[in-house]
Amino acid sequence: MRQPFVLLSSILLLVNGGVLPAEEHGAGHRLVWQPVQQYFIRRQSDAVPPQGSRRLNSFTSYTHLGTDFGFHGPAEHEIEWVEDKVVVHLGQQPDVWAGMWHSLAGQAREVHEVLDFTRAYPPQISEACQPRITQLMVDAGGRGNLKLEIKNATGEILWERTVTYFDEQAHPHAHPLPSRNLRDAKLVVWTAEPGSEITMRGLYLGLEVPRVERDRQAFTTSYAKLLRNHCTTTGFTRDRAHLDAGAFDSIAATGLMVLSTAAASQKEIGVVSPDFARETLRTTHAAVGRLKRARGLLPHFVRRDETGFSIHPHTEHSTVDTAIYAQCVLLAARMLGEVAIEDEVIAMIRQIDIDGLRLPSGHLSHGLDAEGQTVLPHGWRDWGGETALVALLQRIARPGCTVAASDHPGHAWQGTAFITEIQSLLHPDFASDAPDKLDGVQWLSARRVMLGAQRSYFTRAMPGSLAARLGLHGLSAGENEFGNAYFVGGVDLPGQTLIHPHYMLMCGLVVEKPAEVLQSLERLEKAGFMPPWGLVENFTADGKSYLPMNGALNAGFEALGSYHFLAKNRGIPDRIYEASLQSPAIREAMSVFYPQAPASGE
Repeated sequence: MRQPFVLLSSILLLVNGGVLPAEEHGAGHRLVWQPVQQYFIRRQSDAVPPQGSRRLNSFTSYTHLGTDFGFHGPAEHEIEWVEDKVVVHLGQQPDVWAGMWHSLAGQAREVHEVLDFTRAYPPQISEACQPRITQLMVDAGGRGNLKLEIKNATGEILWERTVTYFDEQAHPHAHPLPSRNLRDAKLVVWTAEPGSEITMRGLYLGLEVPRVERDRQAFTTSYAKLLRNHCTTTGFTRDRAHLDAGAFDSIAATGLMVLSTAAASQKEIGVVSPDFARETLRTTHAAVGRLKRARGLLPHFVRRDETGFSIHPHTEHSTVDTAIYAQCVLLAARMLGEVAIEDEVIAMIRQIDIDGLRLPSGHLSHGLDAEGQTVLPHGWRDWGGETALVALLQRIARPGCTVAASDHPGHAWQGTAFITEIQSLLHPDFASDAPDKLDGVQWLSARRVMLGAQRSYFTRAMPGSLAARLGLHGLSAGENEFGNAYFVGGVDLPGQTLIHPHYMLMCGLVVEKPAEVLQSLERLEKAGFMPPWGLVENFTADGKSYLPMNGALNAGFEALGSYHFLAKNRGIPDRIYEASLQSPAIREAMSVFYPQAPASGE
């Protein structure tokens, strides 16, 4: 596919040429482009090439907004989807038309999910942080007429425009939008009219985002990405935005959502209201409290069934997901003054059968099978942040219990990036070079060694690559390049090319010069990898391919990482770290790593 940063450069030139209407563009905003969809196909090298017309993109079945799309018109079967474009051949058909629709919010069938062009982020986000959508840009060409429409959920046309092409190469062209008339938009639709030969390469929304500091923008963007994955009714966070709520919900991401919302509601941040944060905490705590646990462990993933929510088939009851969820909710409850919930979460943790989950080596198992009967044979032996959070879970469950030491202290398995940072999304203690009591690790140095290795990997291995030129990095874990399997990378592995940029927001506290983080954020945006809907899931080091998946777990990592950097960079209180330091249960548990003073604020 075409490199996204090349396309973005052409878009910026177009905008600077005067497309943006002056009356819509205030001095307090700047224009940023969000793809609705770039029409590229991604397939593995051994996959069978598509033959003839294809009605579905073999890459994904969702848009860059995390919504669905489809085809319409009597000639919809004549639409051909090839590598980087969609082509409609109607030159010899004077009586039929064909095109595509794209949902702007949720699935098309979810009529209650709409997009307000005057407040493009989820409605719970404060007015001051809301971008507005003022343009629609189409990257198209060919010969004939292309009709553009924006419709509401009942099919009423809210805006329309017809563009005539005269044997033109595909090129981007932006159209001003009357935002105030588009407050309940559901679909954006394009239609090649009879007799036309149209090539479509992409569809984009032009957002005027508040002109704020990049650290604040990074947090708001990441939190909005996470919030789109959350269902305020059920209290659970779906693993990916394009899935139905209740189909595949993540317990770890749900915990990260609750904590991120508590952070977003703090008076120094003001992205959402404290009332919304408390409502989120209470709804989620009640929903998780109704789940069936196995030896005290929560499921990794859940789904809705006829009786409520239960573990998703073929997944596990997970020690690390229980650790992440429980510690996130403990911190959020303390931040929001919900003492009863804090006590109930501690009581829940203390129902975990720690002894029954230990392996012969003394390490805690990864968990139990879906039936909750069989202890998984692999345990938390490898050193890193996940293992540290599981160690803290053990000590909250059984104060003073013995925790087994880690293998390879100070070195994350395969050099996978997020492993050295996840613990510091929740707790401030791992920012010291005092050797910890459990493994003797100097955590701050270990985190900085990882940062250095991540930064230098592509300058050594691919010195001419986009990643090397722009200083982009993140050999971490997440979806693979094709969005169809989990992938784990790392600096210890040769030949790595896939970057998961969540690490660039997670590592902000160990970068010695804050200006370098701000510059990285700017480069990510200009390269097209951090649009207004949030960081892409991954991209290749050469910049030629990216996965525009809206994943909740990485959104949680990104939101909390950017929150801590924002607090440090602005010199404002870090309320998550304060809550960790004030929690007696967490302070006692932390003594497995460090000698502790009494909890503050008690």
